[in-house]
Amino acid sequence: MKTVAFCAFATTLALSGFAFAATGDSEEETQHKRPAASTPASATGEKSDHEQMVGHFAVGYMGASQIPIAVFAAGPGGGAVTADNVTTPFVGGRYWLSAGMGIDLGLGLAFSGGSTTTTTPAAGAVSVDAPSRTGIGLHAGVPLALAYTKHFTFELVPELTFGYASSTIKANIVAGQPASPDISQSGLRFDLGGRVGGELHFGFMGVPQLSLQATVGLGFRYSSVKVSLSDNSFSQSSGGPSFGTSVQDAPWAIFTNNVSALYYF
Repeated sequence: MKTVAFCAFATTLALSGFAFAATGDSEEETQHKRPAASTPASATGEKSDHEQMVGHFAVGYMGASQIPIAVFAAGPGGGAVTADNVTTPFVGGRYWLSAGMGIDLGLGLAFSGGSTTTTTPAAGAVSVDAPSRTGIGLHAGVPLALAYTKHFTFELVPELTFGYASSTIKANIVAGQPASPDISQSGLRFDLGGRVGGELHFGFMGVPQLSLQATVGLGFRYSSVKVSLSDNSFSQSSGGPSFGTSVQDAPWAIFTNNVSALYYF
């Protein structure tokens, strides 16, 4: 019984050796034919979406800024001044000088105005200008890429923003009544600080040039508002510095003020 088993084992070895000799492959060549283990993308030298955008210029929406503006209400002793905001969207560009540092520049502009026309049998058509508002802002930043993966970049962005808003209420001249002065309302805002967050490139959808950035910020802010009448009968200003985060109390502020979209060319 042992002899039969040994003969079977020897026959199997002989057939295997014959098959190996028939192929003409060495052991080393046989190993090369085996499936290779998967290699990480970083080891192959494949660039991330962020690295592909170095040296490219991006344009897009860079968030919105709430620029303060004075609101005047006439009253005893001249009047009272409260503050409102002009929502000013910023558009601009980003350029990555290297994989670690870039430049942001943005411009914000907002305008609203109009008029109201009332028609009566006695006076006919009377047009009254609605208060116009203009907001303008400049933004500059230095984005720093602290870490990045295939499609995501973690960024720190030191930045500054300046905004100015103004509004003029023209005097409505009514026959038989004293002329009222024009009312000038204005406000300014200056921010200096930094933002931290992430930039997500859509390379996983085949569009690495498109990115969405979401950040929150912390910094110093100075704002003030001012009202003056054209006849110099009343003038008042107020304002001061503050320090805190840029996420506001409105639940949608994190989207309207802190999310931006960029497209690289």
